[in-house]
Amino acid sequence: MHCTDPKTLTARKTHHCMSCGELVKPGEKYTRWRCYDSGDVGTVKMHPECHAMHSAEAAGMGGGPWEFTPFSHERPARDCGEAGHDEGRCGNASCLKA
Repeated sequence: MHCTDPKTLTARKTHHCMSCGELVKPGEKYTRWRCYDSGDVGTVKMHPECHAMHSAEAAGMGGGPWEFTPFSHERPARDCGEAGHDEGRCGNASCLKA
């Protein structure tokens, strides 16, 4: 199997994150890559924070290729960069999990 390097793109239409299943809405950033395996082609689209979560887990296990079960992970909270974010006190509705 060969996978392309992940690219960060801006959605022009609505997509589903293949990690958490939540929507990626037009105007939001997402990470996309393609995998090729014996003539089969697949495209993976994820929120950047979902991709970062899986990449960090893979790095903790020695790095390299990783697999995931589609639509079965909880979306991690996004870091808005505001004071108090790590403690959940930033008050920024766009980074809080609904």
